[in-house]
Amino acid sequence: MSQPKFSVGLWVLGKCGDRFCLSGYGPDVPLEDQINIAGRLDGLEGVECHGSDFDDFGVARYADLVREQGLVTTNVNTNVWGFAKYALGAFTHTDPKVRQTAIDEGKRSCELARQVDSPSVALWLGADGFDYPWQIDYVQHLELLVDGIRQVAEEASPDLRVGVEYKLKEPRTHMTISTSGTALAIVQEVGMDNVGCTVDYGHALMAQEDPGLAVALLQRHGKLFNVHFNDAWGAWDDDMIAGSVNPNLTLEFLYYCKKTGYDGWYGLDMFPYREDGGAAAQMAVDNLQALWTKVDEIDETALAAAQQTMGAVETQKVIRKVWFG
Repeated sequence: MSQPKFSVGLWVLGKCGDRFCLSGYGPDVPLEDQINIAGRLDGLEGVECHGSDFDDFGVARYADLVREQGLVTTNVNTNVWGFAKYALGAFTHTDPKVRQTAIDEGKRSCELARQVDSPSVALWLGADGFDYPWQIDYVQHLELLVDGIRQVAEEASPDLRVGVEYKLKEPRTHMTISTSGTALAIVQEVGMDNVGCTVDYGHALMAQEDPGLAVALLQRHGKLFNVHFNDAWGAWDDDMIAGSVNPNLTLEFLYYCKKTGYDGWYGLDMFPYREDGGAAAQMAVDNLQALWTKVDEIDETALAAAQQTMGAVETQKVIRKVWFG
């Protein structure tokens, strides 16, 4: 199998604020500088952006800068969560005007993706969920959600893929598309070939999923369209440097990407609040490349035989050789 293709979300290379320091801990990094930083990173071939990046920057200027850095745009993310009007929902808002604005933004992502030669758009519907019991009508909510995704998918057809990304919580206490199983059920109901799922490694951990199992599940149905990489302690979406906290689980995750034939992009989705974004991204790529080398070192025949015993000690004997020789 060919080597993985790495891209980086431009937000990784900008200034990151948190809820305790909204202004962020470092200097402002204009979008142009983010693109230039991405171009200097070894092993990186692409970038992800948000449709809202173009509001003041301009599509043509963005496309020229990405091209000048020898990069490609791998994904256009739809920002239907970062504005006050989406406080109570976006695709599922019961106000038809707000809902239509959100769906139109998803459709605009498709238009922008075509302009910058991106193969896909992303729907991370962070505003669509709830915070309290009884807050929403679940039946109506699910109907609106599926319909909204389908409308964007129809706009994307036939040339663009739509990746639906799941997350357990944040910014809502409960996000509707919360787990790999929920995401799969939703995209299966949408019922279009160009609609699939995105696995974010840290989101899988937060949902108490094994990330490798999430890959196997979605690939079984041909619905793994994109992968976002980071690392986390598991209780929250920490968005730390990939491979820095859970290298063994990351190794397993990469192994199942290889075993199931995933050939899409491996995108960095991190928030280096207190670190230099470029340095954090470079370390993430270096870590993942090193782990991919270890994937190739796994004795797959021995692992398969050990897994047939269903014994943890037997499987660990195979994997520990990769780590410790």
